[in-house]
Amino acid sequence: MKKKKQGKGQEDFGSVIFYCKRCNKTFDMEWETIWDMQELTHGYVGYHLYDTYICCPDCGELAEALEEPGPNPF
Repeated sequence: MKKKKQGKGQEDFGSVIFYCKRCNKTFDMEWETIWDMQELTHGYVGYHLYDTYICCPDCGELAEALEEPGPNPF
């Protein structure tokens, strides 16, 4: 997960890096955005992704969360 600096008074929860197999590219999404999606679809939020599906912004295919940046070697 990456951390970004934010202004005073705002807590930074970082982001998650995702990989799209179809486009062969990585992109990141902030946890706060993921929590908004979870709250709208499930009614609760948490640091998990097993029931939250993130699509590639370019092609719309489901993307995989990565622990490390870069394409999945498998």
